[in-house]
This record gives sequence, structure tokens and C-alpha cells, in this order.
Amino acid sequence: MDQAIIDREQAMERRDFDYYEARARDVILEDITSDEDNATILQRLRRQDTSLKILNMSDSYSYFDGNDEDNGWFIVGEGDDLGWLGYFIGKSKYLEDLCIYSWGEGENIIEAFMEGINHNQSITRLSIDADLGDVNFQSLSPFFRNNNNLAKLEFSNFEVGLECAQRIAFTLGESQCQSLKNLRLDDCNLGEEGFAEIATALRIQPQLSDLYLERNNIGLMGCIALRDMMRGWRTSNLKRLDLRGNFIGDQGLQELVTGIADSALKELCLSNNLITAAGLRCLSTCFQSVSCCLRALNLYGINFGDEGAVALADGLMGNKSLKYLDFDPDESNITDDGWAAFSKLVCDPSSINSTYHSNHNIVRIGSYHDDSTPLDIRRYLDLNGHPHPAMKKILESHPDLDMNPFFQWKLKLLPVVINWFGSCRSRNDLGESIQRQSLQNRELSAFYKFIRGMPALTVVAYWQQFVMNAQAKRRRIDDERRRLYYDEEAAWLRLGGRPRSEGNSNINLVRGAKRRRHE
Repeated sequence: MDQAIIDREQAMERRDFDYYEARARDVILEDITSDEDNATILQRLRRQDTSLKILNMSDSYSYFDGNDEDNGWFIVGEGDDLGWLGYFIGKSKYLEDLCIYSWGEGENIIEAFMEGINHNQSITRLSIDADLGDVNFQSLSPFFRNNNNLAKLEFSNFEVGLECAQRIAFTLGESQCQSLKNLRLDDCNLGEEGFAEIATALRIQPQLSDLYLERNNIGLMGCIALRDMMRGWRTSNLKRLDLRGNFIGDQGLQELVTGIADSALKELCLSNNLITAAGLRCLSTCFQSVSCCLRALNLYGINFGDEGAVALADGLMGNKSLKYLDFDPDESNITDDGWAAFSKLVCDPSSINSTYHSNHNIVRIGSYHDDSTPLDIRRYLDLNGHPHPAMKKILESHPDLDMNPFFQWKLKLLPVVINWFGSCRSRNDLGESIQRQSLQNRELSAFYKFIRGMPALTVVAYWQQFVMNAQAKRRRIDDERRRLYYDEEAAWLRLGGRPRSEGNSNINLVRGAKRRRHE
């Protein structure tokens, strides 16, 4: 470390926030920066430039691609006072994204920079892509307490280590920041113990919706920590969980599933892990849960073979939520047997009932950019992406509809069949393969099979209906005769009474009608 850096660090030790506050208006920015561009950044921060939403910090231009000139870039060089940069960031009311790719040199300089950041309340995304080294991350604790707008916290591409993980965990555990929704720890090699510390701290952050943990080697212990973390949340808001490249095996997945089975999780990435068919089989617990919300499952880089395909297909039977099952067909090592299981999942042609109960929700099996998925499966998946997929699959898979399985309900089901064909006729999106004439022929064939298959029931039903109609007609006649009798009696009453012999005959007539009604 050269003498200039040592002198600058010693000066930093004598500064606090009040020091910067007293000098902020008059400080000459060119004197505390290494070039004109950095001075411009400080000037925009000092005057509360509303257009400066994103600020990137690095010690080289290697991260700057030239396409984001509207964003601020502070390239740390000799002569830059990071204490002042931190102060102006802390005072900014409009800065939203702070991305740190590297710090420069000097521990005290970085501490002064972080102390200034602690006063900021506008940043919604903090991304640290620089090795924290010996920097105590706990010094940012006031930032997490003061900032109620922070939604995204990201650490990427540096070795965190156990001690640093403990500091991050402590800061998150002490945080009162309930606005944090997205936490990303990518390629940080946390290890099992390091992640267990962070997962424990996250038990007080149930509002998290996105958790990205790519390539951190969390292993079995990390999966157990994740399970306990999610169990500790009374109400889980986690929607996306990325666990690719974490040396997770079958046992780790089994532990994880017990934590996510009844969660609100919508996207799960398990790519590039050590999972086999045995591990995938335990996912059926999640798939079959009535509260399952999972829409996307990513399994790239996993050689699960035909057994894994069968396990996934069996587990997804009856599932109503999963839309995307993503994997590389070449990497997964699936043969015709595995594809046959997926084909049966989306359309089981063994019977009308089996076709009806196939999976009509999933729209992708395989890779988004790959045509390795067999054509018949892709056709069924395409049907799933349109209205009334079950109806279309039944009509396509069963040219001659078999009515025998429905005879157990006798004629009760016939109106249902009639209504179903009526719904088919009203559809304008059945496709060219199902012609109107063909549909009418199938309808007539189905009715004929009902009549032919149950002739005795048909005859009995006819005569039963005949008797019911005759009885109803007789009741109407009796009611009419009774009404006429009372009308006649009322008329005789007005005339002073009927002759006795005629009265007796009418009384007998009414009694006879009553007697027939009771028979």
C-alpha cells in the first residue's frame, strides 16, 4: 500500500457524517475525484438529479459496455475520495440502483463509503459483485434499518466464506427491512454451513418472493436449512427458488420437498444437481398437493433417464398447476420408453375416461428451443394451450366412441352425452381434423350404441313412461269431473235445490271418482 492511500485512510479515520454535512455545499468536487466524469457523478448526486436512477461503481472499464450511457458510472481511480461518494449516495433522494463491481483499495476508505450509504432511503436494489474481503458487512446494518424501499439485495461472483456469511446473516437477522423481496447469492460458494447461517437469519423475512442461490454448494445441510426456513414462515410468499449447481442429491431434495409441498412456490430450478429418478419420485408429494402452485420446474443438466421420466409423468397425473417442465432431452438420456410415459401423461388413449383424466394443463415438456420432444407429444401440448383440450383429445383419439363403460349409469347418462355433443358442435376451434359431418356421424353412432346396448332398458322405460302419462291423464279427468260437480251443486243451490233422485245419482258419481283416485 503506497503512502498516498495510507494518508487518505488516516484522514478518513477523523471523519464522520457531520464532517461531510458541514462541507458538502462548498467542497470542490474536482479536488476529491480522479477525473471529470467522476466529478460529474458527484455533482448530479449533490444537486439531486432526478434522472440519475442507476449508479455503477468499478475500478475499471471492463464492466462498462458502452450501451448504458444514461446510467451513472463511477470508475474508481487514484484521487477518488469514496467517503464523499458514500455521503452523496446517502443524501440522494432519487437513486434507485447501486451496483458495486469493485471497491478500489483501502479498508478504511470502504468503511467510510459504507457509512455514507447507511443514510440512504431511496435505493431499491443493492448489488455487490465485489469481494468483501475484510470489510465488515455488519457496518451496513443501519442501511437495512433505515431503508424501507430496498426490494433487491444481490451478491455475485466472489467467495463469501463462513465468516462473511455469518456477518451477512447477522445483518439480515437484525434487519427491520420488510420491503426486501428478492435475495440473490450467485456463485458465492457459501457451502453448507455458510448457507445454513443465512437461511436461519431469513426466518424473519417471510415476505421474500424470490431467492436465487446458484452455485453455492449448499448440499444436504443447506436443503435442511431451507426446509426449516420455509416451515418457520407461517405464511410463505416465496414464488421463485433457484438452486442450480448446488450438489443437491436425492436425500437433499426429499428434505426440500417437505418444506415446499404446501407453499406458494411457482418456479423451482434444480438444474445441474446430483438428482436421480429416486429423488424426482418424491416430487409427487408436491405435485399432488391440493395447494400446489408450481408452474415451472427446471431440470437442465440432470441425467434422470427413463425411470426419472416415468416418475415425473406419474407424479404429474392429475396436477393442475405445472405449465413448464424444462430439461435438455439429450442430457436427460430419455429413450422411447420415457417419452411414452410423457405421451400417456398428456393423452392416455386407452379409454375415453382415461383421456379425459389426462393432464390438460402442461404446455411444455423438454427444451424451449429444441424440437427433440416427439411430434405427438408436442401436438398434445399445443392442444393444452387452447380452450377445451380434453374435448379435442377425445375426438382425435377416439374416432369410434366406445359407450360400453357408460352403461353402468343406464339411461341417466344419455342426456349428458347429448349435451356434450351439443357443446362440440358449438365450438369453432376444433380444427380441420374434426369435421362437422364426422362429428354428426359420431353422435348418431353413440346414440345407436346406447339403444343397441340396452334394448330391455329402452322398452321398459317406454312402457313406464306410458303408464305415468296415463295416470296423469286420469287424474286430470277426475279433477275436471269433480270441478263440474261442485259447479252444478252451486247452480242447484241458487235454484232452491235439486230433485232428490238426481242428487243421489250425482253423489254416487263423485264417490266413484274418489274411489278411482285412491285405487
